[in-house]
Amino acid sequence: MSDVKQHKVKDIFVEGPVDPAFIATSIAKHATRTDIGAHEIFLGQVRADATPGLTRSRVQTIEYTAYRDMALERMTSIREEAFAKWPAMTCLHVHHSLGTIKAGELCFMVFASAPHRQSAREAVAWVVDRIKAELPIFGKEIIDDDTHQWKSNDLRDSGPGLRRDDSPE
Repeated sequence: MSDVKQHKVKDIFVEGPVDPAFIATSIAKHATRTDIGAHEIFLGQVRADATPGLTRSRVQTIEYTAYRDMALERMTSIREEAFAKWPAMTCLHVHHSLGTIKAGELCFMVFASAPHRQSAREAVAWVVDRIKAELPIFGKEIIDDDTHQWKSNDLRDSGPGLRRDDSPE
């Protein structure tokens, strides 16, 4: 028998935007935990980016889709690795939107708690980067000129890193 604890697969996906009230409730639920000294939260929000080469066109919405089973399986592994790297971490919550999310709405949340801030900060940054790099989640950016482009993640966080796709569906 293996001594490695297998974590239950948790569904990270929410239909529609991540509700700010849900975030507040998530924080409030931890108020009774006296072993927690720090919370770190990353929130991703849809930007109304100007599109490359088109000065007047902007992203209006992103339509998120995913290979759900594959993403959840991979997320379970990332979660297990995070708890192994930061064993003092008391909790880790991840939520990602599916469906159509408007510019200005929240689409991604990573929330970690730990006895000390450094563990929570490091864990959140690491988890966000791993999710962006490894989970099969796709964002189709709908432009205000009725075209679209597929979002691609730039882990250097230096810009949108986008490809243009004007072909009809």
